[in-house]
Amino acid sequence: MTEEAPPFGRLYLQVFACAACVLPTASYVLAGFGWQPSAIGVGTALAGVAATAAAPGWGWLDDRVRWAPPVALTGCAVAAALTAATLGHVAHAVTWAGLAAFGATEGPLDAFLTTRILGSGRHAARLGSIRAFGSIGWVIGLVVAAAVLTAWPQHAEWVLYAAALLAITASRSWGKRTRVPNADPAGPAPHRRRRGLGSLPLRPVLGVLAFTFPTSLVMSSVVQFTAGWARQTLGAGPFLALSPIALSAALELPLFPVVDRLAVRLPARALAVLAGPPLAVATAVLALAPSTVTVLLVQPLVAASFCLWFLGQSRMLAEAVPPGQQGAGQTLGAALSSGASSLLAGVGGGQVADALGYGGLFATLAGVSVAGATLGLVLATTSHRRDVVASGRTSR
Repeated sequence: MTEEAPPFGRLYLQVFACAACVLPTASYVLAGFGWQPSAIGVGTALAGVAATAAAPGWGWLDDRVRWAPPVALTGCAVAAALTAATLGHVAHAVTWAGLAAFGATEGPLDAFLTTRILGSGRHAARLGSIRAFGSIGWVIGLVVAAAVLTAWPQHAEWVLYAAALLAITASRSWGKRTRVPNADPAGPAPHRRRRGLGSLPLRPVLGVLAFTFPTSLVMSSVVQFTAGWARQTLGAGPFLALSPIALSAALELPLFPVVDRLAVRLPARALAVLAGPPLAVATAVLALAPSTVTVLLVQPLVAASFCLWFLGQSRMLAEAVPPGQQGAGQTLGAALSSGASSLLAGVGGGQVADALGYGGLFATLAGVSVAGATLGLVLATTSHRRDVVASGRTSR
């Protein structure tokens, strides 16, 4: 019997609302507890490190069983609740550990959903349009976070309780209905049971990240530090500090269907290369003319970059990884991309902000975007020439 398809849109909404209550708000919450940028950066970086370290296990598991996502969501809820209960009462190291646990369990969720959508025939061509529900969830999560921070400014940690509630309800929504696209409903084949973590598709994943990682790094930095920058530099309150991130997510709603249509005409690697230039312009503007007006005006560029990056990376991974390892490929790719970028953005970005100020940080990010787009263009041109040569040899 075929299992009922999961409620993709609702799950994207709940998963991203949960993430929005933690990842972009962490810098604001921790700054309110007196943390310095470098210490905040370590905490956000550890979430990325944990996500990357846990990715091989989650990906391996997801190719074999149907219950990995609900378990991960339950772990998110527990990690967020325990971090909220201890924040401000314990040493920084304990809060860092809580953020790491949240990252390890939240990290694979986007990839879990992407794998299932790309593996379902009727939904695959609408990946971006369905992923737009995640953007709605991101906005909802930011609104919830801003409302909590405004209503109870002395209890900023309550934002994490909101994340825990969203995660546990998403786990219930997922339930036991989710189908694993790459697995036999009767269970994994014997040769798959013997396959260990050493068989993860690391090489094709790293080939994809050569195109997509610079954009991921800059995007992670913008998400992690925008709220803290707005609070410390612009004197913004919770709603104003989080509104740029919410606006960017809201703009993804009309942009994702456009990029879906663009993906029909362009190769996936072209989408990945095109993601860099808009982000370079956005960060350069923030470095040269920091203000409440400019941070809002650049959000369409940030949203366009994200949509191009997400669809480019997801489709490149689907093309590069063997069918039986789609779960591992998407999970590992997302974790290495987001996890490693969170690490570098958190630690490196925090150090740059301490040394050069937030203006220096955004100028550095603009340079990274330009360099990444240039590298991607060179790699795409080289790959195209190889394909043409290979096609000519095959025809002869």
